[in-house]
Parts: sequence; structure tokens; C-alpha cells
Amino acid sequence: MLRTVSEVETETALVAVGLGSLVVLLVLVMWLSDPYRSRRGVGGSDQDFEAQADVEESDIAQMLEARNERRRRLGKPEIGDDLVAELRRDLDRHEA
Repeated sequence: MLRTVSEVETETALVAVGLGSLVVLLVLVMWLSDPYRSRRGVGGSDQDFEAQADVEESDIAQMLEARNERRRRLGKPEIGDDLVAELRRDLDRHEA
């Protein structure tokens, strides 16, 4: 049996709508299954603050070590030693 042009166009339109709906549904399922989505809920954040704190801690230690290395090369006391000496001077001044 031969189909008319309008039947073929209708069938093509239905297939296109069905495939489009399937693509939208797949994208929605993938978005909802995002493992970090629960952390980004209401008021949440996707940042890992513990990892960020670890990085900053090592960064600070590296910066202090580099600063102390430079001070040693210049013949100055290290930052910690300098602060201790300053504290002792302040304490001696207040005691006198």
C-alpha cells in the first residue's frame, strides 16, 4: 500500500520528536547523576575546602622556607628567629 506525502511527513515528524525527546531525557539523566550535584545543593559549594587547605598549608611552608633561604644568604636571621628576638626585646623593655 502506498502512503501519501502527508503520512510520510507526519511519520518523519513523529520520529524526529521522539529522538529529540530521547536526547533531552538522556541529557537530563546525565545531569541528575552528577556525583558533585548533591554537594552543590541549596547553599552548598562544589569546592573541596579540605584539599584547598592542604594546598595552602604546603604553599605557606614553601614560601616561608624560600624567604628564610633568602634571609640566610643575606646574613639575616630567619623569620622565626627574628620574631623571637623582637619579642624578647619587647619583654625586656616592659620589664625594665
